Amino acid sequence: MLRETILFLEEFLRGHGPPAVAKAAVGLMSFAVVIGAVLGSSAIKASALVTAVLLIVATGIALLTRRRAERRELEDHRYLVAQYCKFINDRWPSFEVISWEETAVIGERGDTNSKLKIKLRATRDDVRFIRLRFGCGWPQPARYRRAIRMTVRNLLIDGSPGTTLRTTVSWPRAGSMAAIAHFHTPLTANSEVSFTVDLNWPKRSAPLLEGAPDEFGLMFWEPTHRATYRVLLPKGVEAYAEPVGRTESFAGVELLRRVDDDGREMIICRLSELPIRHRAGMRLQLKEARYKMASP
Repeated sequence: MLRETILFLEEFLRGHGPPAVAKAAVGLMSFAVVIGAVLGSSAIKASALVTAVLLIVATGIALLTRRRAERRELEDHRYLVAQYCKFINDRWPSFEVISWEETAVIGERGDTNSKLKIKLRATRDDVRFIRLRFGCGWPQPARYRRAIRMTVRNLLIDGSPGTTLRTTVSWPRAGSMAAIAHFHTPLTANSEVSFTVDLNWPKRSAPLLEGAPDEFGLMFWEPTHRATYRVLLPKGVEAYAEPVGRTESFAGVELLRRVDDDGREMIICRLSELPIRHRAGMRLQLKEARYKMASP
């Protein structure tokens, strides 16, 4: 009976949501009280109410345990999809990066909104996905993951936004996210595709606001012609900046500074013809620490 009750609650929860389940529980307890009142015995009334509460609690615990097991299984499946896609991409490289433009807007407490505009050229037929990796400069606890929001959206030929792409997200380690964007239609060789990524990541740049050096770097597993990384600091904040990576191995790196209309400092790293599997970018440190990062 308990198993059938759990299955019923799962279907009910999917169709109506948690508020409806709560209302049903209250209704069941009310019904138990009414039955006790009709029978005219306080002992029977209390027994009926206790029985109803125990049944609800036992079913709720079983349902919660089952849903946690399903979430763990889902995480395992996401990890396996990420591993298989990595294997495919390593064996049969799919792209060259025509341009990569990334702007990270850092909030007062280290919350970071990153906007990316990416243009790729397929180097073989039947390309169905693109792998992306994002990270933060500290081993962020898993509880922050629930607040991270990412949207991947196609860009049409005229530059207007198209529809969103389905994504598969996994977490290889603390503070490191692997995302796979699945194209609606497989790409053919030499075709080009453009899309945007909007990534809201709470406390991603918290170490920088605390006063520690923080790196904003890029590394590609495909030939990359042009990449630009912009970091917009909070208002009134200034930072030291230096390039990272083996910059002596290629000449295409440039650091610039700008001030936007609101008086916020923007530090820009421009890269051209970045070698494969070569991490490059910039390391920043505030000239004055502004905040202390909350303990995990």
